[in-house]
Amino acid sequence: MFETPLNKKELFSVFILLFLGQIWLSLILAFLGIFYTAVILLYVIGAGSFLGYLIWKNFSQIKPTKSELGFLFLVIFFIILFSFFSQPTIFSGRDQGSLSEAAVHLSQNHKLTFSSPATKEFFKIYGPGQALNFPGFSYKENGDLITHFPLGYIVWLASFFSLFGLFGLTLANGVSFFVFSCAFYLLAKKLLSPFSALLTWVLSATVFTSFWFFKFTLSENLALTLVWLGIYFFVLFWDNPKKSYFIISFLIFGLLIFTRIEGLAFLLVAIILFFLKFKNHHPFRVLLDKNIIFLFLAIITLYALNIFIDWQFFISIAKAVIKPFLESSNNSFLPSNPLLSIWQIMKIFYLYGLLIFFLLGLAGFALSLREKKIRILIPFLIILPAFIYVIYPNISGDHPWMLRRFMFAIIPVSILYSVIFLKKFFRRKIIIYAFLVLFLAGNSLMLFYFLRSIPNQNLLAQIEKISHNFKKGDLVLVDQKATGENWAMMSGPMNFLYGLQAVYFFNPQDLEKIDLEKFDNVYLIIPNDNLDFYSKNNLVDRLEPVENYFIENKTIGKNSLSGKLVLPQAETHLILGKIYLLK
Repeated sequence: MFETPLNKKELFSVFILLFLGQIWLSLILAFLGIFYTAVILLYVIGAGSFLGYLIWKNFSQIKPTKSELGFLFLVIFFIILFSFFSQPTIFSGRDQGSLSEAAVHLSQNHKLTFSSPATKEFFKIYGPGQALNFPGFSYKENGDLITHFPLGYIVWLASFFSLFGLFGLTLANGVSFFVFSCAFYLLAKKLLSPFSALLTWVLSATVFTSFWFFKFTLSENLALTLVWLGIYFFVLFWDNPKKSYFIISFLIFGLLIFTRIEGLAFLLVAIILFFLKFKNHHPFRVLLDKNIIFLFLAIITLYALNIFIDWQFFISIAKAVIKPFLESSNNSFLPSNPLLSIWQIMKIFYLYGLLIFFLLGLAGFALSLREKKIRILIPFLIILPAFIYVIYPNISGDHPWMLRRFMFAIIPVSILYSVIFLKKFFRRKIIIYAFLVLFLAGNSLMLFYFLRSIPNQNLLAQIEKISHNFKKGDLVLVDQKATGENWAMMSGPMNFLYGLQAVYFFNPQDLEKIDLEKFDNVYLIIPNDNLDFYSKNNLVDRLEPVENYFIENKTIGKNSLSGKLVLPQAETHLILGKIYLLK
């Protein structure tokens, strides 16, 4: 194997195959219910040793240039910088916490489903379907909980948590950002000059959506990597129809469909482009041999298994797609009001310094379209389905949260085609570089404004202290506002990190429907500001104060589109509450 020396492009292909292998292995282990750390560790050691051997053997062939070393230095610098101002988002209530929780449960239980005495009791009340007391999860027919999200990013996080604990969640984002950076830079080099490609990558790395969502465990972080990695290898295959490029590209887009639902649309466009290019050419018949067909059938089989295991997620996606067309709503993002949606999105883009890239990117696409050279249009065409989010984002309107819809496809492609526009529109390099420096200065303003903000900083340490008041045999019912923020509830980490029977509690009537005798004690964690809710439900007389608690929670304000359009400010919430014993 590899008897001839490998060049840089070939070695990068091997690295990507090993990178993809870890995700595919993790996915298969999760499906089989044998997700064990030892298997992941053996793969990482074996893959790392093999890659190290290839680098050593071929070092004379792949000796990096000064520009390549400079690029790698910048990538690592940004990853360390972003990681330093990040911490794992593991609190219940919103997607980032639910994805982390699912990953940790997978690592701990070695399979996708899990249960506890507390989850079983609330299953008796609500039955199969969305588990309201456990945000981000659904009840299966047997009462087990399963994630309500695609599995690709979850298994990626789980593999890192298995090896590195909580830090692994940040490291997983760092590794995926490294791979994205390499793919995006190499793709830009195929369409631009090396120096322009470097500046294009720097703009993509410093734009608000890149460094902000790096802080969160959201599936868009892995999707960012897979989208641009898939496009890069598809362009390589377009230029040189080698079977290896085809297989790698297919494996990447195959993983993407397990990571984001948009991956299906991107894969479809790639298949259409493939048929348009090669249907009458020799490579078409050579590529589609029995091995490729087997690989295709294997991925389809796994995806069918995914649908069978997590069918409630796919039903919810289907409902989300058809809902806007079936009923009226005051949501300004509905297709019935596309102009208002576009206007609102443009205002948000302007606020976060993204509008100039979006507009110039469209102009760059238009200029490229005039040339009628499909190769330069490939990146834009593959992610074209994502532009539906400009009309209908299908997400809550608070910002910057809603920008996650645009971070993995629309913003990077806009930056790429903005530089392409400048190269085509202006002939003098000094003008082009002046514009790029101005863009970088604009990105830097947002970077300095937001980078040091760490949502829910030091919240976990305070939750750990509160958790010391309970034993594993207790039922701990947690009020939604116990931390001062319903999107960062303490029930999740109390459960999967500290082994407690903690439940997000919102309906006092549920106490009459569950068997409280199964637990040593039943506690409620209630902030003082929300005690009236329990008084109105005639529960206060049954509550015996046990301990006061105090939380200082630092957050970034969430601004609605319906209010004044301003950048969110850092906020500190002081929460006073009590731990109560239910009599």
